[in-house]
Amino acid sequence: MKRLAVTGFALALLLVPVTQVAAAGTSSPCRQSAPFAYHWPIKPFEAQHPVRSAFGEPRIVSDDQPFGVTGPSQSGGHSFHNGIDIVAPPETPVYPVVSGRVVRATQGQIVVHTDDGRSFQYRHLTRAPAVQPGRCVIPRRTVLGWTRTGYEHLHLAEIDNYVVHNPLDRGHLEPYRDWTRPNAADLYLANGSLPTLLDGRAVGPGDQLAVDVADPPAASASGQWFGLPQVPSLVEWRLFRGTAATMPWRAAVDFRHTEPPPRAFWDVYGAGTYQNCPRFEQHAYPGTPGRYLVRLHLHPDRLQPGPYRLTVRVGDVRGNQSTASWRLVVGD
Repeated sequence: MKRLAVTGFALALLLVPVTQVAAAGTSSPCRQSAPFAYHWPIKPFEAQHPVRSAFGEPRIVSDDQPFGVTGPSQSGGHSFHNGIDIVAPPETPVYPVVSGRVVRATQGQIVVHTDDGRSFQYRHLTRAPAVQPGRCVIPRRTVLGWTRTGYEHLHLAEIDNYVVHNPLDRGHLEPYRDWTRPNAADLYLANGSLPTLLDGRAVGPGDQLAVDVADPPAASASGQWFGLPQVPSLVEWRLFRGTAATMPWRAAVDFRHTEPPPRAFWDVYGAGTYQNCPRFEQHAYPGTPGRYLVRLHLHPDRLQPGPYRLTVRVGDVRGNQSTASWRLVVGD
């Protein structure tokens, strides 16, 4: 039996059997007559709401580790954030973004399948009693449930023909505007469990580089999430020797449309990465900004010794971008 698999917070997997979806649609069809783009799932529907966690951000469970210690050799779980977290006070009514039929309805999670091959996941809800599997739900009319106390947000994920998709991609969740520019701050050696600043040192065979990146929120949340950075949707790098580029731009990560499979997590993120408001050693750190170290997969052993210039370009789903450069010396 085929299954739809989507990564989520704290390694949760959403599995929706195709047979269940088909069975739910055997009664009168729930037609989708609206355009492919959709409005926000909370009122006002045609106004932009703050998003406190972006698509593709790291989700790391590190309760047994000292602060900042994460990586493939450490205990704990990790996953890519498979949707966006929309800020909403407790008891905020949540509506479907696209007409469809409910295929999963539990306290905390509702999944709606549409006639055009998409599924939408709504999490952290108190389910409305009338919302049951097989129910046809309609934007602006059907209340799926209410945001739960203690979460202060709604998690929204979109799956297009079995592929998780960034809801903030152009032509999906609208309106969405963003004028902030993401940035690359520092360059790290990411060889072990704790990254160290490169700080002008030469690199050699076996050295791995990671860049510290951040994207200011388009509309900031309040409270402990105020002003906390998010992960840029695109990180690219290029190497120069003198004034000549030695290669075209190479993408370290691209979350603009979709995200890599879960097994690629530590290929994308470097050790020492953690999310906003992290938790280490059974202690929460509210208001603490996350650290997003993206691996560049630059291989010094394939380069001639000598000085280079490494340029990193970071961007978001609306085309805002910035570049940063570092002098890089490849040792003998």
